[in-house]
Amino acid sequence: MKLLLKSVKILIYSLLIVSACAITVFAHDRIDYGQDKHYRYENLLGQYAQLAVRKNVTDLTQREKTAFVKAIKTLKTVIPAGSKLSIYDQFVAIHLGATRLIHNHKGHSDGSVQELAHENAAFFPWHREYIRRFEQALQAVDRTVTLPYWDWTDAKALDVIFNDDFLGSNGQGVTIKIPNQGNFTGGAVPGAFSAANGWVMNPALNIDPDTGISLGTSLVRFLRLPPASNYPVPKKDIQRVLALNDYSLFRPALEGFISIDEQGKVTPGGFIHNYIHGLVGGVKIDASTIPITFKSLGTMSNIPSSPYDPVFWLHHANADRLWAEWQDNGHKGSDYYPPDGHSQPYGHNLKDLMWPWDGGMSTPKATALGDLLSLLPNFNSNDLVRPLDVLNHRKLGYTYQSWENQPRR
Repeated sequence: MKLLLKSVKILIYSLLIVSACAITVFAHDRIDYGQDKHYRYENLLGQYAQLAVRKNVTDLTQREKTAFVKAIKTLKTVIPAGSKLSIYDQFVAIHLGATRLIHNHKGHSDGSVQELAHENAAFFPWHREYIRRFEQALQAVDRTVTLPYWDWTDAKALDVIFNDDFLGSNGQGVTIKIPNQGNFTGGAVPGAFSAANGWVMNPALNIDPDTGISLGTSLVRFLRLPPASNYPVPKKDIQRVLALNDYSLFRPALEGFISIDEQGKVTPGGFIHNYIHGLVGGVKIDASTIPITFKSLGTMSNIPSSPYDPVFWLHHANADRLWAEWQDNGHKGSDYYPPDGHSQPYGHNLKDLMWPWDGGMSTPKATALGDLLSLLPNFNSNDLVRPLDVLNHRKLGYTYQSWENQPRR
């Protein structure tokens, strides 16, 4: 009995430590306006020393996969003092909030809802900061954990990721018949990431952005449902994007709003990053509308709440990896990012503050199901981050296994 009580006390103490450590992830003072390019990180003993290494998901050991899943599920269960949500759900709320911002500061306040995390220049810097903070929250649970990345050109990755010993399988219970293609199955995900096993999504955060109606509490996947059924992504498609020299083309091409062929012809559509969201979640096409409309079926293809599928973090680690590779390949620094001058919506320019790290300059619009503000973590007013501050991923304390295994001096 004494041993049991001791174990319970250790568990409670561990959860309190995780809660306290993870809360600090939401509050970093990143800016020194007197020295734009200098960072203060206590975890870096010297420049680029002791960098966390993000590995290809296909190279993870079983122990590493188990530790990653355990850390994620711990964040899903720890509710910080004064909060209504777990730490994991707070991260989902942040992503949702970034898709529905209202700027309430001088010169940028017109009452309209703005998209910060997607569709413009800050797609890469915003997600770099966002997933790094999530990684630090995981490391508050287990300091050995780093975000794996999903190389979309790796044919083996699907079997590794969507396996019962890692992030779970395709959904079950729903059959969709697609003319001239056949029947395809998807639905709620069984196993470790099922609602029955504790992976319960907050219905006020898991909403259809078009209707405002809740999509329920279960993680849903329709893996490889046509038209998003081709995998892997051809390596030549990625190389063609990495060969672009202009950020204003590189960003939409890798995010996936355009494709650029060998002759430089630009085609709008859903490619690369956007395509992978559809590959996991599933999309339905309505060709009767002009333009053609796409309806998300699963969690990953419902972009605002897509972090509820844990594969989101692997997906965006790879997007960040490719941006970092592009930067290392002759595109470093602020010369390869849109300059100030309001060429982009507020929040996307080089020295714009990015919500939620903007000292309260912007406010997310409430969802149709409730007050989104009440579901967000509290942010320190001194917690300020701009695109300029995240251009060098190594200064954020991490690197990627793909092109360097040794920390740089």
